[in-house]
Amino acid sequence: MKKNKKIVCIIGAGPSGLGCCYELHKQNSKDKVFILDKNDRVGGLARTHEWKHRFFDVGPHRFFTKNHEVLALWKKILKKDLITVNRLTRILYKNKLFLYPVRLTDVVGKLGIKESIECFMSYLYSKITYVHKEPTTFEEWITKHFGKKLYSIFFKTYTEKVWGIPCNNIGAEWASQRIKNLNFYEVVKTAIFGERVRKAKSLVDSFYYPTKGAGFFYEKLSDQVIRKGSEIKLKSIVTSILYKKNRIAAVSYQKNGKQNTIPVDYLFSSMPLTNFIEALSPRPPKEVLQAAKKLYYRDHITVNLLVSKNNLFPDNWIYVHSPEVQMARVTNYNNFTGHPVVRSSNRQSAISVEYFVFKNDHLWNLTDKELISLAKKELEKARLINEKDVMNGFVVRELESYPTYYMGHKKYFEILKNYVSQFVNLQLIGRGGMYKYNNMDHAIYSGLLAARNYVSGKKRYDVWKINEDAEYLEYDKIKA
Repeated sequence: MKKNKKIVCIIGAGPSGLGCCYELHKQNSKDKVFILDKNDRVGGLARTHEWKHRFFDVGPHRFFTKNHEVLALWKKILKKDLITVNRLTRILYKNKLFLYPVRLTDVVGKLGIKESIECFMSYLYSKITYVHKEPTTFEEWITKHFGKKLYSIFFKTYTEKVWGIPCNNIGAEWASQRIKNLNFYEVVKTAIFGERVRKAKSLVDSFYYPTKGAGFFYEKLSDQVIRKGSEIKLKSIVTSILYKKNRIAAVSYQKNGKQNTIPVDYLFSSMPLTNFIEALSPRPPKEVLQAAKKLYYRDHITVNLLVSKNNLFPDNWIYVHSPEVQMARVTNYNNFTGHPVVRSSNRQSAISVEYFVFKNDHLWNLTDKELISLAKKELEKARLINEKDVMNGFVVRELESYPTYYMGHKKYFEILKNYVSQFVNLQLIGRGGMYKYNNMDHAIYSGLLAARNYVSGKKRYDVWKINEDAEYLEYDKIKA
């Protein structure tokens, strides 16, 4: 290796890490790039597992973006392997499936006139209650915009399943970011006039999807960066990040039981921010370590099943708001037309059931066999399948999947953010690295912009301004 070549290390072969590596090559960086990833395949949280000739994501991923660069990248890499999928998602409540977005006749017909009137009166009451009151919690924000009744039916149970904490301990900013521009008025308007509320972030009629699962995009992207000279080291767990003064000096990792160290000139990290802090050597100040212990991520379990029948339900996925079951979302991959169509003689369906947990929870510590049994029972209880039709299955567990926006987390987050800003040869990227509940396309974009900062030799773009609600800010809005 020539002496003038720098060594660049990227932690994480997910959307942000691979996006960053791709952009480094696109910008004609001549430096040597290493990517370290703990998994046995690329894609991070967007990776895909092939099993029994079917493709299962780690939870469903839709390829939807308003960022023209990210969309162009998807199309360039996937070409004909990127197809359009019509979206149907519904909410399961009291063993009834409600259209999402809602329709007036659908809600009244399934809730009944009495309960529907209660929803409307509850909304009117909330408008009076919150005239001069600014919501501070998720519960208050939803109640203000939808009323207490709709909050209890369509928001409370599912949200608490996902986050594992009461809605009155989740900050209002999370609701405003994820459900922006959608409120009771817009829902009623949509229900009455039969129009899609285009400005509501989450209401999308269709999305793109790769023919072999979300991870197929990252597999093809990784092939490209490898051909350009980058090296991807899978099954490599980062154990230590060494620094001297204000510079990252080396990264140590374990692979196949052997400890390895790479000296680095520059580091991009998408590993969970809290783990990054704890891996630093020498140890950061006590205040920083304590702040890292105050932040935490939600963990995730996917139970993937092969069912001996098809046409089970037409949804891409179903949000399970029913409190009597622990599952939070059910996905039918037969309804992602990118997946291979099972021969009619087989009549099989690829189904995934998601559970959101903490690693110390009872669910996390169940065996795979016990989790498969639980998923089968809950699917039957929800009247989605017959338990006896499940042929077999497998389980995927993912630590640190979702940064938790509990009340008061910002104080500790800012301590960590300010501390890592001292390192002149470091940029944090992605959902885990930035402790930001970013979508997949936001994560990719963070990698692209971070790479441009590196190549230009200065922080031209403030990657932190890419957020959950961004309608994909143009360059002039995210320049540092």
